[in-house]
Amino acid sequence: MKLRIFLPATERPDSAERLAWKLFDARGELRREGLDAPEAMPRVKEVELVLPVERVLFARLKLPKVSAATIRELLPYAVEDRLLADPSHIHAVAGRKTARGENIVAVLDRDWLQARLDSLSGAGHRATSAFCESALLAGGHRDWHVVWGPTRGMLVDDEGVGASFDRGPGLPLALRVAIDEAMSRGDKPASVRVHGEASEPLPDLARWSSDTGVAFAPGTTWELLANGQPAADSIELLQGEFAPRGARPVTRLPRAALWLAAAILAIQVAFTMADGTRLRAERERLVQRQEAVFRGAFPEAKAVVDPELQMARNLEELRRARGLAAGDDFLAQLTRVARDSRSVRSVEYTQGRMVAK
Repeated sequence: MKLRIFLPATERPDSAERLAWKLFDARGELRREGLDAPEAMPRVKEVELVLPVERVLFARLKLPKVSAATIRELLPYAVEDRLLADPSHIHAVAGRKTARGENIVAVLDRDWLQARLDSLSGAGHRATSAFCESALLAGGHRDWHVVWGPTRGMLVDDEGVGASFDRGPGLPLALRVAIDEAMSRGDKPASVRVHGEASEPLPDLARWSSDTGVAFAPGTTWELLANGQPAADSIELLQGEFAPRGARPVTRLPRAALWLAAAILAIQVAFTMADGTRLRAERERLVQRQEAVFRGAFPEAKAVVDPELQMARNLEELRRARGLAAGDDFLAQLTRVARDSRSVRSVEYTQGRMVAK
């Protein structure tokens, strides 16, 4: 038997709070469910925690090729600048590598997780695994999901990266931003399925599809999805110091190896930043050169916003001013024939030459 407990996003455990739970048999079929205090839940050996997406931050990072133990030591420092938090308060776990060579990293508050584990342990439930609720919706290819509840919204992409968003009139800004970011990576979703929660009516999906250019379609319900199993490659959050007793490694890497890995990571980041700076400088130099060429050709231009576009438009104007059709040699010669000949019975155009008869 397996007990699945859904943790709330509240800051600290409350003795009066009741948690949703589900009991599964060995075949993964739901046997019982309820909403109770931890002390009233069934007692089984396998306890699975489902963390709310509001408590898990996902990031995509390129990590060095070192051991998993070293990665766990370095991850809090790798995500420190994104969270502006003390690394000692961060619990970060790396997941699988994506097709772009990046690792999906799950980050959460170390103290919050420890408080939740201690509270459940005091009630007789020792957690054996934990994952974010977005793992229940992961999978597919360019197939995203949205959970639409009375007070919250949850977006999950096909890699299991989830984020919560506030509801409001029209298309939520978080959805538009996520789709734009996916387009910049070349991972624009082909479809987004919207699942209702607690019988909440779905929004105007046709309007959302029109606003984003992505097909939004009705799905099932979150209550049904919560009975499923997480994706096979979902991130196990109980790693490192939070690993169940007996699963923790008995050896630690030498301190010198940790410093070497940290130095490699720092050098990689420095080279990446330097290369980005070089490319930005090169782009700026080319833009300035392009503008200089344009001003040399058209010194009377007062404002230069897009030299390439303005150059093309000015060349077309010059062609028209001289009786030439812009952008097409055939049309240019045909224009010249029409201007020079009073009557033409036929026109022959071969190998760039036009003969009028």
